[in-house]
Amino acid sequence: MGRGQLCLLFLVLCMILISLGLILTSIVTDYWYNVQNSNSNTTVANTYSYSFGMWRKCYTKDVPKDVPYERRVNKCAYTYQDLVPRTMPSTDEGARYLHLERAWVGCAIASAGIQIFAILTMICGLWPADCANAKRSTLYLVTSILCLIAAMCGITSGICFIALRDLDSSSRNIYPNGTTTLYDFSFMMEWASNSLCILEGFIFLCLLKMDYNDITETGKYNSFM
Repeated sequence: MGRGQLCLLFLVLCMILISLGLILTSIVTDYWYNVQNSNSNTTVANTYSYSFGMWRKCYTKDVPKDVPYERRVNKCAYTYQDLVPRTMPSTDEGARYLHLERAWVGCAIASAGIQIFAILTMICGLWPADCANAKRSTLYLVTSILCLIAAMCGITSGICFIALRDLDSSSRNIYPNGTTTLYDFSFMMEWASNSLCILEGFIFLCLLKMDYNDITETGKYNSFM
């Protein structure tokens, strides 16, 4: 393996760790979407001033009184129970909304899981164990496919989240006058992870091309050891 190929491999491995860290951080943090209300009515302003993620909704001041006590923790309220309601929504619109919420969460988790599998795939080729004789070309191809699939899952999650927020503002119209909304840093981190996954996939394809050039020159397949 040439020095340039080795440096490129080290770079893409670092990128995988960064993209995995970004998607995991976005999953566990509560800043996908920020809602603020400037209504003169204190109750309305408090009810519609919060940020939320996949699992919790954190209010600027206090949790509204209509939130069940068992869901509360400090100024936050757990929302993950809404993904598995006791009864399915009675309307088609409600069912679609629920499926979009599940797709948002499920695809983000799938993206993180696939990235972990990509890391394990490369460890299989780089770790000095029985699997160390794995062909580089095979590992590059498999890891490239995994990175691109992870990107597709992450993009699907992000699109579902955007669709949910559009429904909140349009057909559901849940926000009163004076409400401002914006996508927060957890949402941005997920898209940054998606971008890195796409780039990683293409870098592994470049490494695959380099490895096949080596195979053409040497006449044999190359392993990492």
